[in-house]
Amino acid sequence: MSDSRFILTFLLCFAVGTAVAQDASVSKEASTAESPAPQPTTTINPEVPLDVLRVLVRPLDQDELKVEADAWFKLLKNKARQIAAAKLSVKKTNSAIESKDPTQAADILQKAEASKQAADASAKEVEQEMAETAKSTLGPTADAADITDPDATEDEADEEDPPGDDADPQAEADEATSDDDATAAAETLKTELLESVATLQDERTAISDRLEIVLDSLQAKGGEVETYRQYVLAVSGVDLDASDATATWSAITGWFVAREGGQRWAWNLVKFVAILIVSWVLSKILASIVNWLLDRKIRLSQLAERLISGTIRNVFLLVGFAVALTALEIDIAPIIAAIGATGLVVGLALQQTLSNFASGLMILINRPFDVEDVVNAGGVTGKVHKMNLVSTTFRTFDNQTIYVPNNEIWNNVITNITANHTRRVDLEFGIGYGDDFEQAEQIIMDVLKNHELVLSSPEPVVITHALADSSVNIVCRPWARTADWWQVKTEVTREVKRRFDEAGISIPFPQQDVHVYQS
Repeated sequence: MSDSRFILTFLLCFAVGTAVAQDASVSKEASTAESPAPQPTTTINPEVPLDVLRVLVRPLDQDELKVEADAWFKLLKNKARQIAAAKLSVKKTNSAIESKDPTQAADILQKAEASKQAADASAKEVEQEMAETAKSTLGPTADAADITDPDATEDEADEEDPPGDDADPQAEADEATSDDDATAAAETLKTELLESVATLQDERTAISDRLEIVLDSLQAKGGEVETYRQYVLAVSGVDLDASDATATWSAITGWFVAREGGQRWAWNLVKFVAILIVSWVLSKILASIVNWLLDRKIRLSQLAERLISGTIRNVFLLVGFAVALTALEIDIAPIIAAIGATGLVVGLALQQTLSNFASGLMILINRPFDVEDVVNAGGVTGKVHKMNLVSTTFRTFDNQTIYVPNNEIWNNVITNITANHTRRVDLEFGIGYGDDFEQAEQIIMDVLKNHELVLSSPEPVVITHALADSSVNIVCRPWARTADWWQVKTEVTREVKRRFDEAGISIPFPQQDVHVYQS
């Protein structure tokens, strides 16, 4: 009885689960069928401002951004075809100029103009199609003016149609033939076509910028954008035809005067220089503030203060330089990635440098010396000038600049000669065995008491302490301020020698007697 109840319960649960799964599958299919495929919306106006476009693409998901990228990509390809058609028409005008037959030249001009107009009409049709698709997606209340620049719209409304667009190519050809002026007509058409190429390239750059914004958002949300970027790179730039001097000059001058060409890069250069100058000024101000805080609040050594403030200044300048590079439209992400990838290799190659870095940190933490201290370290005696995380710079007393690796300093004995405010001056004078040593001691003590730089506390010590081979040695131990040490040493020595000479006390020196025996 219990087994049959268990089987019945299992079959009932299985039937209910199957029904629920079928209902869920049906509801999912219904929702999929009811939700329409995403359509592009940002292409309602191809000249949407860049800052507005960044706001528009921010809330879109990956699928919607893929649709937007395809739409802008279609506009870019359309513009690239339009530029290619214009350039082909330029080549046809060159053939017409070189042709000796006016009729043939007129026919070539007619085909060139017709090809250009056909490409323009096709491009305009694609742009209208994209705008209508976006408008239908946004709804009947959508308007291109909502996502465009009012000033730019007014300027476009005031612009006149470019010359030659309404002209009849057949009439121009007939007129050129009848007036025997096909060459002049070809030159005029070529000029108009070159101006059109410059304008189209300007428009192509604008579309590329907007596509880049969509691609950046798509890439940030996990989409694949490499194919799009390769195409943008392939069709961007200005192509120069070395065989056609007129076209080359027109391309160069057109790029310089174009809003998306020379004007844009001139403004980028101004921003680049301005960012560098501002970064330099701000880094100096920031370094001064850090110096003040470290000196007044934390009270670190001057060496540490200079190193910390200098490091902060350099890092700020590096960040400012990176921001300035973005003003030149240079993507610094690959540069940062390359630096990160090579960090391990550089670290292995610079093991000694890293050891110096660690020693520099230990010096900063333990503070065995500071700036302007006279130090004997790493086999060098001199005044500490500055220090970084790799080496320490010394200025010797004969004005040499010596750079000592921090590892050499930290791994050896460090003698800070000027660390204390006072210092003992060690002197020793030798007199002859026939001289009065007590008189010599009194003379030395009088010299010390009369010298204004010799400190009275601690008291100086003058005492006879050794009977050497040829002299009686008297030790002199006065104290002086560290800054006066050298002056006290030299002046006391000079004065003792002068007083010994006055008192007739001799200072012996080693002598050798040479005896010559003749056989």
